[in-house]
Amino acid sequence: MRIGKIEKPTFEQFKQHFLTTVCDITGQTPATDTNWVEIGDSETRERIIKEFVRKMEQQYTLEIVLKSPLNNKSGTIEGVVGELYHIFSTMFLVEVINSKIRTGERRLEI
Repeated sequence: MRIGKIEKPTFEQFKQHFLTTVCDITGQTPATDTNWVEIGDSETRERIIKEFVRKMEQQYTLEIVLKSPLNNKSGTIEGVVGELYHIFSTMFLVEVINSKIRTGERRLEI
């Protein structure tokens, strides 16, 4: 799936981007089965989420809207990444549809 020439990342690519952000902010390279709340404190985890979302929005030119904060979500890092990927995939699909609609609108003569 793509928006123009921008290809949607696989889950593995998305996860690697997230882990890179974790490492950039904390200096840690945790395993994905690490308990998420063990990564820094709540503020650090919030900073990780915000920075990761900012990077994804910039790279893929879409807005990622989180319904609730993920900085204190129970579960593993993989679970947090899974939730973020689900949200990202939904927003990516919306942008694909919007892109197709805009392309179709340009073909219409009024």
